[in-house]
Amino acid sequence: MTSSFPFLSSPLTNGKLQLKNRMVMSPMTTSYANADQTPSQRLTDHFVERAKGGVGLITVELVTVDTEHRYLPNSMTLGDDQYIEGHRRLVDAIHQHDCKVQPQISHTGPESIAPMSGGQTLGPSINIAPVWGWPSRELTVDELAEIAIQYGEAARRVREAGYDGMELHAAHCYNLLGSFISPLRNKRSDEYSAHGKERKTRFLLEVLEQVKARAGGDLPITLSISGYERYPGGRTLEDTQLIAPMLVAAGVDCFRVSGGVSDNLVTGMVNSSEYGYAVNVAQAEAIKNVVDVPVMVVGRIHDPEVAEDIIANGQADLIAMARPLLADPYFPKKVLAGTPERIRRCISCENCIDSQAHQANLACAVNPLSGREGELSFARSGKKVVVVGGGTGGLEAARLAAEAGHRVVLMEKQRSLGGSLTLASTVHSDNERFLRWLLAEVKRLPIDVRTATEASVGSIRAENPDAVIVATGAVVETPDIPGVEQQHVLTGALLRQVAAGVLKDDQAFRLPRWQQTLVNSLVQPLQPLMTPGLLRRVSRWWMPVGREVVIVGADLVALELAEFLAERGRRVHVLESGRKIAPEVGNKRRKEHMDRFDKLKITLNSSVDIVRIEKSAVVIEVNGATAINGAAALNDDIAINDAERRIHGDSIIVAGNVVANTVLADELENAGMVTYAIGDCTGLGLIAKAVRTAAEAVSQL
Repeated sequence: MTSSFPFLSSPLTNGKLQLKNRMVMSPMTTSYANADQTPSQRLTDHFVERAKGGVGLITVELVTVDTEHRYLPNSMTLGDDQYIEGHRRLVDAIHQHDCKVQPQISHTGPESIAPMSGGQTLGPSINIAPVWGWPSRELTVDELAEIAIQYGEAARRVREAGYDGMELHAAHCYNLLGSFISPLRNKRSDEYSAHGKERKTRFLLEVLEQVKARAGGDLPITLSISGYERYPGGRTLEDTQLIAPMLVAAGVDCFRVSGGVSDNLVTGMVNSSEYGYAVNVAQAEAIKNVVDVPVMVVGRIHDPEVAEDIIANGQADLIAMARPLLADPYFPKKVLAGTPERIRRCISCENCIDSQAHQANLACAVNPLSGREGELSFARSGKKVVVVGGGTGGLEAARLAAEAGHRVVLMEKQRSLGGSLTLASTVHSDNERFLRWLLAEVKRLPIDVRTATEASVGSIRAENPDAVIVATGAVVETPDIPGVEQQHVLTGALLRQVAAGVLKDDQAFRLPRWQQTLVNSLVQPLQPLMTPGLLRRVSRWWMPVGREVVIVGADLVALELAEFLAERGRRVHVLESGRKIAPEVGNKRRKEHMDRFDKLKITLNSSVDIVRIEKSAVVIEVNGATAINGAAALNDDIAINDAERRIHGDSIIVAGNVVANTVLADELENAGMVTYAIGDCTGLGLIAKAVRTAAEAVSQL
């Protein structure tokens, strides 16, 4: 059968690096290794799952050349012969699935955590690592020679462990090699300075010489390098394409081209959706034009269609991916089978990065098994399972249960599936990729889907289930703010009721009678047609809000709504009584929203007291003192007294508080049924919590 992706599917046969297809897993920190710097079973299971998924080459995350200079508390080393055996077991496990594997080899340099045990970081000059903040000591020339030997010895161990090659990390103005070839960190004035291509590459060339001498000239060496550092004073593409031929002459057999430099949120390394797709492809093509070895490119290549075009156009020879293979380890097999629609695609939510700050290990929001491959398993016992709720958690639970061979009934009270993920996909379109995939998978599987079905203890008992999974979602409570009861104030609870097509007395009064009639009579019949894409198109020409909007509350939903409105020409103010916005996400995701706020000119005031809501304004107070909203505070119409300020808006939206709703789950448990409550019905947790708790529930069936 002819592949629909002939270039991605074709083997790489030129040069020392020979692969069965053009898809490569690029290195990504997991913190899954053992504390003794050896590969753990968890890490092995993680990589084996990707090998089963059909990728041609796996590049194992950073492995240090010096045992004293760890990368993280749970990272690996090949700094001594005693570590060879552990790596050999990892290699053998991956090789069982016809997949090649190489480690990323590096001296951590300024990024070393040696100060945690009394040591000091090392660098070409005195550098401050952005994550830890420790100053590095400038290395002497004699020390550089010793470290080059360490690289060579690590390469020998790579070969003895059975790896198929190795990658040298010299990217992102990061770790030791990346620091030496970047003028941002290399401030030396000797023969190892960053001035001139010979001096800039001297240390890297000496490392390559030692690697070749000690590991043999036939061990394929890939070099990871930033094509363009994208930072004032950093290395430009002009410089990189000039040094690339020198590096090939010294023994580099393949380049992996990325971009940017490191900061404490890896902004330029793990890019947000604002960067667009294939962010480093032009740099990869420029390097490919001047070398005669394979070039792979990495950086937001999340779709096989994009990857295929890159290779077809001659811009790169190989496609390296990290996050796409976290989201779906079987991405390559689905490409090879010609079923790209079945790929669970990365949604760029940054949970993989933020989870490492919160939990010290990598987790994927859309793939609950990532990093838990050996922990979660699904018994094929053929039970009858009723899933209540067709939102994120319910769809994932139904999918997993059906995949495990259970007989699944999915009950959803609305006439369409998707739940709150539909609205989330409307205001933040990246989410729609996951929604579409869930809906398609549920349709593909033998699941008895019953929409427009209100679940109750009686109706569920009539199904005689072995277990019930309740995924009915949370409820939104409107905070008790003076003036919130006014008819013109819109609320998060109202928006949910409108989307559901069922207005309740507590919110219906906020709409004119004719709008109430339209919502109650038309929304539910039209729900199957109300896709996020359609709702976004409609919102371009009509929305039930004025030109200036004040949003009270700054959780993630409120931030995304603010951006959605601003993109449609509204002037938006966001007010938050707490100190931190979007506390349910991490710093990387939070910064991305702040960058969007900046671009869209959305004003934000946090740590303010919401005093009251008036007809066309929200009155605020900051810690009992004057709240200044730019120059507007000088306007008599803004200032009320010495403490209060009025923030004007044609429309006022009160986001509300998301709270748990386990009423049905509690009733089912009291009725003696085996019940699992998942997702937001147990409290706010977003997509990550919904899919994680769904997997945990199904694993217990």
